[in-house]
Formats: sequence, C-alpha cells, structure tokens
Amino acid sequence: MYINKPLLKPETAIVNSVNEAKGNAEHCNFQIASNLEAGKTRLVNILAQFPATALWVLHRYEADAHKPEQTAESPLTAEFTITLAKIKSHYLLASLSFSGRGFNREAEAAENQQLTETLQAFPFSTEDLLVLTELIIYAFTTRDDVSQTAKSHSDLIIKRQEGSTRRSKLNLPDIIDAMRASQFDEQFLFLSGTDMQQYVTDMIFAEQLWLSSRQALAEANSGLVLFLANQYKCGFLDFDDLVQEGQTGLLRAIDKFDYHLGFQFSTYAAYWIKQAISRALSRNERVVRVPCEQVANIHKVLRAKNELLSKTGREPSIKELTEYSKIPDDQINVILSISQTAVSLENLDDDEDSLAPIDFLEQQVFANPFKKIEQSDLKAWLGKAIKILDPRELKVICCHFGINTGNEMTLQEIGAELNLTRERVRQIQVKALNKMKLSYGKQLMSFL
Repeated sequence: MYINKPLLKPETAIVNSVNEAKGNAEHCNFQIASNLEAGKTRLVNILAQFPATALWVLHRYEADAHKPEQTAESPLTAEFTITLAKIKSHYLLASLSFSGRGFNREAEAAENQQLTETLQAFPFSTEDLLVLTELIIYAFTTRDDVSQTAKSHSDLIIKRQEGSTRRSKLNLPDIIDAMRASQFDEQFLFLSGTDMQQYVTDMIFAEQLWLSSRQALAEANSGLVLFLANQYKCGFLDFDDLVQEGQTGLLRAIDKFDYHLGFQFSTYAAYWIKQAISRALSRNERVVRVPCEQVANIHKVLRAKNELLSKTGREPSIKELTEYSKIPDDQINVILSISQTAVSLENLDDDEDSLAPIDFLEQQVFANPFKKIEQSDLKAWLGKAIKILDPRELKVICCHFGINTGNEMTLQEIGAELNLTRERVRQIQVKALNKMKLSYGKQLMSFL
C-alpha cells in the first residue's frame, strides 16, 4: 500500500538537512562534553585524595587572596577565598590528626574525608590539573617505599612519563624537595606506597579520558573557528594567526562550558572565539599597544563623537562628549590622546619628490656649523691678541683665564709662581687687558 506524502521544496529540504546536521553536531558536542566532565570530575576526585594537593593549592593561591586588587582574569572571588580558608583549616586539622594517629584513628579518617570533600569542590583550572598530575606522578617515581617492581611493571606510567613534555618546565624536583623539607610527613602528603600506586594508575586513566575528550571537542568545532575567523580577515593579522587566536578562545570555552544548563556549545563558544580574536586585533592594530579596556572606551568616545557630528554638523566639544558619553573630562582627554594613530617618519608615498615628516625635524646629532665657525674665529683673534703681550703679561693672562692650559689659577697662585704679590699680578693683568682692548677690542667684542 502506498501512502501519499507531501513533497518538499528544494529550499525547504536544504534547510532541513542543515538543521539536522546542526542537531547532530550539537548532540555530538553534548556527548563529548559529558565525557569531558566525567573525566575531569574523576581526575579531581583522585587528586583530592592527596593532602599534597591541598598544600600546593595553598601555596599557589593563598598569597594572591590577600591582594587588594585583582585582575579580570583572576578567580579570587569571595566564595573562592572562603573555600581556600576551609582547605587550610581542614589541612591543618588533618596533619594534626595524622601526627597523633596512633591515638585517634577515627578523627584522622574524619578530617581526611572533610579535606577530600573540600578539595573536590575547589574550582581547579586546566593548568592546575596538569601541574598536579605531573607532580603526583613524579612523586610516585621518586618514592622510596614504592617497590621497584611496581614501578618497572607499570607500562602505563612509563608511557605517561615518556609522553610528557611539561616536566622540565615545572621544576618538580624543587617542589618535591620543598614539600619533603617541610614539617609534614611524606606518608601524609602522598599516602602510603600501595594506595599511591592504585591512585596514580586511576589518575592516568582519568587524565587520558579528560584530555582526549577536550581534544575531541576542540576538533569537532574547529570549523566554527574557521568560520568566525573568516569574518575578521583584511585586518592586521593573517588568517592563520586569526585561527590560532580563535583556537585559544575555543579552548577557554571548552574549559568553562557546562552542558547541564542546556545551552548549545557552538553558541557559547562563539562568544569566546570572537573575544579572543578581537583582543588579538586590538593588541596588534597599533604601534603602541593600548589596553583592551581602553580600546572599548576609545570606541565608545569615537562613536559618541560621530553621532554628535551627524546631529549638529560640527565637531563636538569636550563638554558635549562628556555629557553624551557620561565619561569625565580628564578621561576624555586621555582617550582622545591615546586614540591618535602613529605616523611613520619615513616617506611611504610613491612620489619621490614628496617630503616625509623626518625631513621637517631638526637633526640634533650634528653640531651647528655656525657655532663651529664662531669658535674657530674667536680662537684665531685671541691668538692674535695675546701675541702682542710681553712674556710676563702673557703668563698672567694665560694662567688666570686658562688659555692653552686648561686650568684657571687665582691671582694669589700666579703671584706665588712668579714671586710677586697679588696686587702686582692684578696690575699686570689690567695692563695686559688694556693693551689687548686697544688693539683688538672691536673684533673680540663682536663675539659677545
């Protein structure tokens, strides 16, 4: 039996196929995001079993928690600070319970459980998880109470060590030595040898699931990066650089995405991709780099300036820009000054006869030729003037004014050298100056 079905128009069929493809893609993103969160949660739960994780978190974030100013990228909110305080409290109590474990094992287990639960609720970043994983694996391979047979037969750990390229950049031996040199026992920080071996094996599996899901989600949405990067072409960056910046935004979106909220990943990731590309463009579009927050203010002021220009037909004043954009006068002046574009000093025009800005600037590296001529003429006239003096007058003038000697002497010093009184030296000097003035006074006065 045949059933008549309405025929779809070609345009409708294409739209339906595109929507179906999008639906399949979002379903794939949903599944990968689910595996990603499962692997990350499993990895965090395993790392939370080690008190060394709490010690590393405190060293990493506790000093920054007391800083008065935090950047926009900083996670140190009020809730974050409270979580750090809880971790520190449970960590100290757990260490005290461990030191007296022979007396109260129940208290030790309770404190360790509370410390683990607090660490599981801590918002670890991707960088934190990667560093802590490397730290635990390195501590396992350098433990004395772990049998060499367990280390040598663990092919999974050997492959994980060979594939790691981060260990040389983290100074892990220094971190481990600092932990071992502290007042806390290694058995407390990294558990016993048997427990540590089991947790390390599970941790490597969880890390592989997390990183593979993260990579799969990035590869599944690489086309979105290409599509959005294509919209920013003809800018200050090449297309490959735009794609690379977009990939960093995509990875940031992957680390922040929560599939439980029910939003599509592509819609969520598009915002982070566009933001990463826009920030890269703002960093490279100017010779002198302007901070990203100031770039937003520049766009706001220029937009207000264009709107006022279209309404009034004239250039708006600073007061009008202040009232329209709700930005103080001093900030308006700063924004307008930093929004100016840099001009090359060299001539970039094809016309060889046109002058560049550097042609109008005075060159300070060369001495003024007129000053050179003036100094040489003055030296020549002085040479002629002192030739008319007798030897004793020449001696007094040259020593007192430092001519051909480089050192000026007082009348007292000249008198001691010539075996004359100071007054007699002064009289000789006056007589010599009058003689020079009478013969070459006009020529020497022209240099004053």
